[in-house]
Amino acid sequence: MQPRTPRRLRLLVVEDEVIVALAIKETVEDLGHEVCGVARSEAEALRIADAHRPDIALMDVQLAGPVDGVEAARRLRADLGIRSLFLSGCADHATLARLTASYPLGVVHKPFSSAQLKVALDLASRRLRLPAAVPAGA
Repeated sequence: MQPRTPRRLRLLVVEDEVIVALAIKETVEDLGHEVCGVARSEAEALRIADAHRPDIALMDVQLAGPVDGVEAARRLRADLGIRSLFLSGCADHATLARLTASYPLGVVHKPFSSAQLKVALDLASRRLRLPAAVPAGA
């Protein structure tokens, strides 16, 4: 029996550093996925996500504006049902605890390789097909 190939995903990149966001976008597209938008802040992420309904948000912890990526991910999930995969350079215990409490699809630590992102996206794609075990408002 052949393993199932993960499906092509539509992604929203949420990253405040423009050069990093473009590099992520290029990597995601090289992996065969579609980027439907790039946002620098929670407000931008919510607006783009509402208009384009991505499958996943690739979310940095540090964002432009007063709201960080953990709260932005919580809002995307609660308001629009969109789950996040974190791409973050933050590895301190408090931040990781907050990430875990937001029920992400995964966490990839920066700097990351294309292979690491591919594995994380493949796993996220499979997790999206599972029945939801955690309420959207959690």
